[in-house]
Amino acid sequence: MRTDIHERQMELTLRRNERNRIRRRLEGTEAQYKEAERLRDSLHRQLTKEQQDVIKLGKFSFANKIKEWTGKWDEQMEREINEVAEAELKYNEAAKTVTDLQAELSRLKEQAKNADVQYVDEDWEDFLREKESWIRQNDSVATATLQKIADDRIRIRSLMREIDEAMEAGNKAVRALDAALDKLGNAEGLSMWDTFLGGGLVVSALKYSEMNSSDDLVHRAQRALRHYETELMDVQNVASESFQVNHNDFFTFTDIFFDNIFSDWMVHSRITDAKSKLNVVLRDVRRVQDRLKRKRDEAIEEIKRLDEQEQTIIVS
Repeated sequence: MRTDIHERQMELTLRRNERNRIRRRLEGTEAQYKEAERLRDSLHRQLTKEQQDVIKLGKFSFANKIKEWTGKWDEQMEREINEVAEAELKYNEAAKTVTDLQAELSRLKEQAKNADVQYVDEDWEDFLREKESWIRQNDSVATATLQKIADDRIRIRSLMREIDEAMEAGNKAVRALDAALDKLGNAEGLSMWDTFLGGGLVVSALKYSEMNSSDDLVHRAQRALRHYETELMDVQNVASESFQVNHNDFFTFTDIFFDNIFSDWMVHSRITDAKSKLNVVLRDVRRVQDRLKRKRDEAIEEIKRLDEQEQTIIVS
């Protein structure tokens, strides 16, 4: 009977942890979704303004004609087009993020409807009544110690599950960052050829193609990092103060990336600088992955210690 109680408690605790995790993610994702919508709409207004500036500059006017005669029209038009390109890229990224969060909200809401999640509180209350009755009939020092061991084992296994999910998300983030860096590396090589070796129109076209295709890769990396951040928060919730991660350094790189590349995306030094920053992000993710692995190894050792302690009590 004691074993049945421990197994039942572990099953229900894991279900309750899963329910709480889904609720936390729903709340967090809803907040992110509202903020992402606000940012997308703001960037759309900015993009519209920049486009209107280009259209206005392209219309006939005596002022524009004077600029054309003095050679200033071409300079201003180039500047306006660059501003439109930068605004468009930022808006596209924000729109993709809104779409991602919509899909995540739908997925979480479906998970919340699962019977194991919906009715876990009722099952837990029934179990507590059964457990209380059993404890009153079988109370002893050994029983209390075994219960403490069972509680600790549940806590550690919950932690290990969260660590495994976080490490899987971290591995996906590493792969996404590697892909983005690989594409930037191609652009960097072509940019060097174009800038310093006179690559010509073909090389310039290839460079711009690589830069354009990096857009989706950067978004995928950002999405993977956002998911990684969520999983790390779950680990911290279970591990308490024994595991803390300062995520400010590597979960907000998109703005840095755009500001350093697309605001002046033809300059070789900008590409090199952004590539360097992404390498720092990748290094930080791998550093956190190492910490997670060490934490998991510690949890495995703790489970072994609890098993040995439990066996000693049972055999004695």
